[in-house]
Amino acid sequence: MQDERGTEGPRSEPDEPSDDERVRWAFDTGQNVRSSPTVVNGTVYALNWNGLLYAIDAESGQQEWTFDTGGMRAGGDVFYSSPAVVNGTVYVGSDEATSVYAIDAASGEKRWDYETDSRVLSSPSVVDGTVYVGGNDESVYALAADSGDEIWTYGTERPVSASPTVVDGTVYVGSWDGVVYALTADDGDEVWTYEIRSSVGSSATVADGTVYVGGTDSRVHAIDASSGDERWTFDTDGIVYSTPTVAGGTVYVGSADATVYALGTTSGEPVWTVDTGDRVRSSPTVAGDTVFVGGDDEVVYALAADSGDERWTYETDGAVDSSPTVVDGTVYVGSMDDSVYALEAGLEGSSDGSRVLLGTLGHHGDLEWGTGGGAGGGGGTGGSDDGVPGFGIGAGLAGVGGAASLLARRLERTAGD
Repeated sequence: MQDERGTEGPRSEPDEPSDDERVRWAFDTGQNVRSSPTVVNGTVYALNWNGLLYAIDAESGQQEWTFDTGGMRAGGDVFYSSPAVVNGTVYVGSDEATSVYAIDAASGEKRWDYETDSRVLSSPSVVDGTVYVGGNDESVYALAADSGDEIWTYGTERPVSASPTVVDGTVYVGSWDGVVYALTADDGDEVWTYEIRSSVGSSATVADGTVYVGGTDSRVHAIDASSGDERWTFDTDGIVYSTPTVAGGTVYVGSADATVYALGTTSGEPVWTVDTGDRVRSSPTVAGDTVFVGGDDEVVYALAADSGDERWTYETDGAVDSSPTVVDGTVYVGSMDDSVYALEAGLEGSSDGSRVLLGTLGHHGDLEWGTGGGAGGGGGTGGSDDGVPGFGIGAGLAGVGGAASLLARRLERTAGD
């Protein structure tokens, strides 16, 4: 199939099954994969360094289609747009074309594009019919999901590579100007600002009325979602590009000091730490009782959520900056060895931490459920194909701070299906 620009994207067959039974399939995209996979209705969507968006069959690893968003420019950026999929449409940012694209999820045909004044490395969030995305032109955009028409823009002082998180009618996003912004989702009015005094590349996650975000000041910040007041900070020894995720009263996040941290949500005190062999710029995901995260040491880690004990590791041939997404017992993740991997997770569930449920840097399930619900609850979240985010009622309500109210609405809605 041809992409929208009329050029034939490189076609690739999945690798032969690996001797390592952990690998269900590995798909060669021909270039680095730092984008985080999104998995919806049996299809994996991921972007490579050449700007090619791939749709890959989640079961077989066979290519379904490609779409050319424009090649990535030279540079050391560690931010790469990850797709959001809502109601049969894939939304993704581009580098060379400086645009936000809406692409038909089934065919790979362009529905619309919106051109900004610079590259778009931020990953879109889609809530209640609106696409929220940051731009390197120092702007936050709100676009109509069905047409791409501009609803509002908000100007910052420096580029916005982080991805917006939308909860309870508020957009939370950081900028390279060292500020985390809370903006009204309807019109982009400023609710509050929180100064980190260093660049903010990490995307925010929100759980139980608290915003968690990392900074180049080497800290993890916990901010009151309503007022913008600081609740606590935690010092690491390296830049925190990783986006936190919250599950079971614990914040999981990586740092450029080559460490994965588990911090108490209330105190910010370490529950455990795990040293890796290099920077951790990947954003963790939690599925059941396991934390999955990649490292620049070319390894995908599966760690016990309560202790940090190693469950298993898988070594790729390149740094793993991509953030994993777990769906029905399979870990989907990209690597700088040019591949998207489907790995046996060692469990039957799906990602149920706040990052993936909020649709930030990859998600599973169609975000048609995105309602921006509750700063003390979740919102704009993805679920499984039946609308349930991959965990039981008890585990969901107890384990995912910030998703309880939305989960209850999902279960009520799907009960009659």
